[in-house]
Formats: sequence, C-alpha cells, structure tokens
Amino acid sequence: MPSLGSLVNIGISGLRAQQAAMNVVGNNIANVNTEGYSRKSAKLETAKTVEGFGTGVEFAALTRARDIILDRQARFEAGNVGRLNFLESAMSTLEAIFTEVAGGGTTETGSIFDIDGGAALTGALSRFFTAFQDLANNPESQATRAAVREEATLLTEQFRRIDGQLAVMKDDLDRELQNTTTAVNALTRQIAILNEQILAAKENVTDVAGDLDDERDRLIDDLSELLDVTALEQTDGTVTVTGATGEGVLLVDRDRSFDIEVRLILNPRGIASTNLVTVKESNPVPVTTGKLAGILEARDTQLPRFEDELNLLAATLADRFNTQHAAGFGLDGSSGNTFFRSTGTTAQLIEVSDTVLNNLDKIAASGPSLGNPNVTAGPGDGGNALALSDVRLEKLFGGGTQTIEEFYADVVGQLGAEARQVFTAAEGQRLVQNQVNERRENVRGVSINEEASQLILFQRAYQAAARVVTVVDQMMQSVLNI
Repeated sequence: MPSLGSLVNIGISGLRAQQAAMNVVGNNIANVNTEGYSRKSAKLETAKTVEGFGTGVEFAALTRARDIILDRQARFEAGNVGRLNFLESAMSTLEAIFTEVAGGGTTETGSIFDIDGGAALTGALSRFFTAFQDLANNPESQATRAAVREEATLLTEQFRRIDGQLAVMKDDLDRELQNTTTAVNALTRQIAILNEQILAAKENVTDVAGDLDDERDRLIDDLSELLDVTALEQTDGTVTVTGATGEGVLLVDRDRSFDIEVRLILNPRGIASTNLVTVKESNPVPVTTGKLAGILEARDTQLPRFEDELNLLAATLADRFNTQHAAGFGLDGSSGNTFFRSTGTTAQLIEVSDTVLNNLDKIAASGPSLGNPNVTAGPGDGGNALALSDVRLEKLFGGGTQTIEEFYADVVGQLGAEARQVFTAAEGQRLVQNQVNERRENVRGVSINEEASQLILFQRAYQAAARVVTVVDQMMQSVLNI
C-alpha cells in the first residue's frame, strides 16, 4: 500500500531526475561552441510499479544526437578535401618553380610577356638563340662570342635552378609524407586508448560514455582528413578503424592500434622510393583520399612528369645543338667540338663544354668550305652560327610538331591548366564538405533556444517535485501534532 514515505520517495526521485536532466542541458549550453560536441539528452523512465502504484521516475540513460550515415559522408568528404587541399598547395609550388618572370627593365603592364627580358627559362632560351643570330652577323667578334658563352651559361643555370627546386620539393614531400604518417599513428593510438576508456566507463554497451564518445569521433574525423577511413562501431561500444582502399588495413581494433610507416623500396625500374606499408606485416597501404593520397600523387605522379619533361628538353637541346656545332668550324679552324657536355645530359647535368668555356675561338660559327667540306669557309663566315640559331625553328618535339620553345611553352601551359583544375576542384569540394557539415551540425549541434526551453521545462518539473516533498512534510507534521 502507498504511504507518506513512498510519496516522499516519489518526490525525491523527481528531484533527482529533473536535476540530472538540468545538468545535461547545462552541459549542452556550456559546449555550444565546442568543436565536435554532440548534443546530449537525458532519457527519463517511469520507475517500477509496486502493487500497481508508481514509485516515481528514474534517470535511465544519456543519449547522444548523431547520424551514422552523415558521419560517414562527412569523413568521406573530408578525405577528398584533404587530398585536394594538399594538391592545391603542391601545384602552387610547381607553378612558382616554373614561373616565367618578366625582365627587370620592363615597366609595361604586359611585361610578363617580354620574352627577351624574361628572367626564367623562356627568356634564357630566346636570348641564347638570339646570341647566335648576332654571332652569325659578326662571327669574328670576341665580344659577341663572349655574349654567346654568357647566354649559354645562363641557360644551363636556369635548367639547373628548376631541377634543383624540383629536387627540394621532392625532399619536402618525403618529409611531409613521414610527418603525416607519424600523425596518423598518433591518432590511431589515441583512438585505441579512448576505446579502452569508453569500455571501462560503460555499465551497459548501449550507454553513452559522456564526452569520451565525442572525443573519439573527433579523432576519427581528424584521421579521415589524412587517409581513407572506415569506422565500424562494435557491439561492446568500441570502434574498429580500417584505412586505405579495398579491404583496407586494420588501424584500430578495440584497445590496440596498428602503426603504418614510410619504407624505402625499389620500383620496377630499380629506382629507390618511399611508400606506405604496415609496420607489422609490411603490407602496402594504398590510399585514394586524404592528405596522404595528395602527397603521394604530387610526389609520384605530378612532380616526376614535369621532371621528365624538363630532362627531355635539356637532353634534346644539347644533343641537337652538339650535332650542329660539331659540323662547324671555330676561328682556329678546329671542328668536331661539342658545345654542351654530352655525357648523360639532364636538366641537372647540362653544362657548357670546357672546350668552349676555356677558348672562345672554339665556338663553331663558320660553316664548311664549298670546295672542301673538311675545311672552314673562313673566319668571316657565319653559316654555322646561323644554322645553330635556326635550331629554334626545328620541330624536334611532339612527333615533329613542336619547336623547343613551343614544347616548353606547352609544358608550362599544361601545368597552369592542371593547377586551375585542381584549384577549381578543391573549391568545389570544400563547398560540398561545408554542406555536409551543416547537415551534420543540424543533427548533433546545440541550439541555445531549444536548450533554454528544456531548461525551463525541467526547472518547472523540479519545482513541482519539490512541492510534493513540501506537502508531504506538512502532512507528516499534521499527523505528529494530533
């Protein structure tokens, strides 16, 4: 049978339950601007009945507002943004390396297109060929020959400058790959620790472990920006995290984390490179999204392609120029001299030959005599210098469709076009990510107005429960005073 004592207990249960609910609302309001916080709700349930009579209310559980589908979509979009953000930075760096700077003496608005005054490779190529045109007009001039040597030296310096900057960029990408891998391992270890803490904090597997769940979700979100991530919540409340494409590699399993590392390997061409593998089993870690994917794409696809184009340009120029130069005669009547060093010519190794550097008379400006091709046409002849200048007009690239300068202009133009594509894709992907995040926040975010309404509701219920206790107390006093 119900009694005054049971009525007091009912009132006290109401006080406790409504106070707990107000604590939840207060915590929501306090964390309204906390990144990654999910709105919590107090689940109140009717206490067990006794002989058909209610015994009050009890705080049954703490629930967390979330949408698993939106969580997965947000992490997928974050991975795409992570990849494109890094590619955006990498392409900007490549553009800066290949930028054609205008000559310092020009002041016109369009001075960037002043090819002859340009300070980069385009300007160097133009001045180099122009110097041979000048030499053809005055083949005996030591000053003109010195100008040819100077322009040739500046041209090789431009090749080596670009190649050196590309090499520095590759080193930077390798370091960034290592640093990002370290960041991935740090995150997976923290997630494993939180799995253990969450498991220990829950009395039932369906319970919410306070803010630990939010912190674990935030770390998984951060991890998704670095590589492909799939997070699967287990029946015991822990989360299993796999990374990479396909079946993926296991990164977190309950309280255990599995590191990945950057390891030096040889590709099929025998060239050493670093790639991602699992530490324990040495399995490859193929990634398609996240910052790691962006780093690998920039390092292994974009950068080598432009390095190859630059090396092809240097090797073709040196080879064709050496062939033509060897066919001419210097002021001293010598022939067969190469203009560039001819061993293993690349953008890094291209240099003016020592023969030309040490003796201007070795520059083969003269062509062969009409009567005897084995002797010079004379010191005043500039036929070979003109032929060397005309190398700029020969279609040496693109299957006989592009000159040297057209080929390099196409390389720079292609770089610019691809960079713009990346910039556009990155901007579009960020918009998609923002839209998904807004939808996600609409589900898990805290609304001050809603929480204020809930606070008033629980406050009134608390006051009512307190009134019940007060009335019972008065009734007991009346009984005692009889």
